[in-house]
Amino acid sequence: MNIQPGESAHCSLIGDRKINQDRCMVVREDGVALLGLADGMGGHPRGEVAAQLLADTCRNYFDLTPHPILNPGSFLTRLLHKAHEDIVAFGYEQEPAIDPRTTAVACLVQKGVAYWAHAGDSRLYLLRQQRVLSRTVDHSYVERLKQQGVISAREQEDHPQRNYVTRCLGGSLVSPEITLGKHKLESGDILLLCSDGLWGSVDENTLLTTLFSRLPLSEAVQALAERAARNAFPDSDNVTLVAIRMQQGEAPKPTEEKQRRNQPAEESNLAQAIADLQNAINNFETENKQEKE
Repeated sequence: MNIQPGESAHCSLIGDRKINQDRCMVVREDGVALLGLADGMGGHPRGEVAAQLLADTCRNYFDLTPHPILNPGSFLTRLLHKAHEDIVAFGYEQEPAIDPRTTAVACLVQKGVAYWAHAGDSRLYLLRQQRVLSRTVDHSYVERLKQQGVISAREQEDHPQRNYVTRCLGGSLVSPEITLGKHKLESGDILLLCSDGLWGSVDENTLLTTLFSRLPLSEAVQALAERAARNAFPDSDNVTLVAIRMQQGEAPKPTEEKQRRNQPAEESNLAQAIADLQNAINNFETENKQEKE
């Protein structure tokens, strides 16, 4: 079964903030797609630039790399490390120097498999048949406390340090540690990348119900973003999400070489015999011509 990226959609709302520091993007070519999302960190200057540099790096790396990408994990790791280096360089170029930072999540889809990499608390969800099949684990202080059993999932939602992330791009000369993941895809699966402005204000049941409704994906994505902003009013963060739905594509046409290899043995032998006969005739005619001369 040939599973390919199908309909995609994105939305980004400013919420109740003065500036939108979120960025998202989708690029695709020849059945390969790359999704990216970044949430510039508001506690540091020019978070929107850091997020934009991640989006730009995603586009540039995708355009410069032949498809399909041979080593998706290495590709995604290099991509996030390059964005990190560009963010650090931008900060040092300012007068005085500044320290922009952003979360990051990127997902490469090719040959029916999703590969992803992330740093921070922007998330990737893999949704199948109205359930969460997989999602990234936040790089955050409260997530670490929950995994250690210090706090419960419910306490995590209202913790005063809920927005403190333990990994990000920018903010250090040392490249950040990147978490990788991958999963085989099926037709109808939805991949969702989102900032905490969405997942922090919309429960998973609402997320699933909306995305698997009969609405076009673009309308469902818009509805989710608006719902999150309303739920968090008057203190809504930027709300950003990008989604893509998988579909069954046409089987790839075999190349001429594959067609030739797949011919029945009798046809292949006959074709070779005809070619040998033609070569023999050509050689015979050439020898006769040389003798006459």
